[in-house]
Amino acid sequence: MKDAVILILLILALILLFEWLKLKRLHKSAPVVTDEAPSPPQERSPDRVIERLLNAFPGPFFSINAEGKFIRTNLAAQNIFTERNLQGRSIQSIFLEAPLIEKIQEALKSWEPNSTVIQLPANSPFSQSALGKDSHWEIDLSPISLRSNTQELQIIMREITTSIHTEQVRQDFVANASHELRTPLSIISGYLENLTEDDALEDPEMSKKMLHTMVRHVNRINRIVEDMLVISKLESEDGMPLNIEDFAIGPCVRDVVERLEPLINSQQAKLTIDIPEIPLAGDRFYWTQILFNLVENALKQNASTPVHIQIIGKLIGSDRFELQIKDDGIGIPSADLPFIFKRFFRVEKHHSQSQVKGTGLGLSIVKRAVEAHQGNITASSTPGVETSFTIIVPVR
Repeated sequence: MKDAVILILLILALILLFEWLKLKRLHKSAPVVTDEAPSPPQERSPDRVIERLLNAFPGPFFSINAEGKFIRTNLAAQNIFTERNLQGRSIQSIFLEAPLIEKIQEALKSWEPNSTVIQLPANSPFSQSALGKDSHWEIDLSPISLRSNTQELQIIMREITTSIHTEQVRQDFVANASHELRTPLSIISGYLENLTEDDALEDPEMSKKMLHTMVRHVNRINRIVEDMLVISKLESEDGMPLNIEDFAIGPCVRDVVERLEPLINSQQAKLTIDIPEIPLAGDRFYWTQILFNLVENALKQNASTPVHIQIIGKLIGSDRFELQIKDDGIGIPSADLPFIFKRFFRVEKHHSQSQVKGTGLGLSIVKRAVEAHQGNITASSTPGVETSFTIIVPVR
């Protein structure tokens, strides 16, 4: 009886095992029901999966073998070298940048992971987005094989040009602002010491001269601080609320010219105004900032040369107003033209007293103020011939 029970249990176990195996085979062969259409067989291949993953990288990716030849690249890398097939080519035949080749060769020799930052020249294919400037890249080199039977070096590149330039601009601004503030403060401090001497106030003419100089440099400090506050408000997340009202652009232009008249006369500059007497809807304070900065910028950039400045306005259709401020001065180099509206950027960065003073906020304020009025501003320059700033804003 006992043997019969054991035999029955074994038969039941075999039946259960057989049914389980059959169900498992059916489960494997059954199609998986999903919301998406099934991928074709080639889409599920390992090479295709690797390709799709690499193409998801925002920066260029290169994989090379131990001989320094390309095995695979991603879409970002192919976009840089659109006219060249990289597969099977050596790094020396594709990369023309010595610093990049040197870092890759070092990684191939040591076969150790490495991360570095390099600067590539403006004429490099990698500098296409740097607008004629050198580009900066962070490079990760990792000896990781994507296949078990190969020895590969993976190169992942991330462009950090913007962050490098931002840091450089910040350093320049600190240097410029320190200089712009230190100079007037030193002059004011020196004159105050002179005025506190026992017999200094007994000379009214000398005292008056010192006080006028101190007032001029206090105004200079106020201008720097005011520019910083204005650009901070215009660039705040909430935006700067505008005091919109109807005002005539012509009198606004003439007010600005009157404020700058001493500088215009001292430089023997010529000014031509051709503005129609039409009302605009906007914030007169910021329009004054726009006009003042643009005209003053033309004067400051041509301090040693008599310059002819033209302020021209006209209606475009019935709903847009165009304002142009032109001069025939030294102009703006083409390499600097794309950056002139950036904060703290200065075409002339030296600090000698004979050169342009300022922190580089003027044109940035102009651009932000124009955009706050739903307009846009562009600049063009042919050095020595004509430099033009063109503003187009809606009339209402």
